[in-house]
Amino acid sequence: MKLIFLHGLGQDAHSWQGVQDALSPLQSESFAIFSRPSESYQEAKERLTEYLQQESEPFILVGLSLGGVLALDLSSRDLQQLKGLVLSGTQYKLNTNLLYRLQILLFRLIPKRVFEKQGANKQHMLQILTELKSLNLTNTAKTCQLPSLVICGSKDWANQASSKKLANLLPKGHYQEIADGGHLLNTEKPYELAQAIKEFVAGF
Repeated sequence: MKLIFLHGLGQDAHSWQGVQDALSPLQSESFAIFSRPSESYQEAKERLTEYLQQESEPFILVGLSLGGVLALDLSSRDLQQLKGLVLSGTQYKLNTNLLYRLQILLFRLIPKRVFEKQGANKQHMLQILTELKSLNLTNTAKTCQLPSLVICGSKDWANQASSKKLANLLPKGHYQEIADGGHLLNTEKPYELAQAIKEFVAGF
């Protein structure tokens, strides 16, 4: 079973390297969600859909934060080789999320240089966050028949409640918490995240 990783907003394909190393020799690849600084979420989703439709072997989508949103969103597409989902720190309903709107406001106030120090593009991040304000994948989750593992760090308080609800919405969903983990588990707790993924893959 192949693993295809989708990173979070402000990260890149290399953000999964520690997890991929810990999962070796399992076959995996990390996909760069955005091909250019101004690419929208919808454009990225269409490009990734076309890419995955060409996949010839069974795969599991593993997404963190924005990558998890994208993975869940893609579960409703005609992807014949998609066999499961691993969603880490993933929100599925943003249209009524006040904390999310507060995050956008705070990001607007943070100086551009702070983002640049972390290798992130402030304008693009705000563009994507604003684009997703109306997101509601409740029905997508309810109708998803893929085996799904929903993961959240025990210190990722902003996403715990949503992650538990998401696991309950998914017909074949299971929730797992990683001790002392924050939001960016792929860089903070790569070994622990890899172990959770490995156990999930073993069930196929």
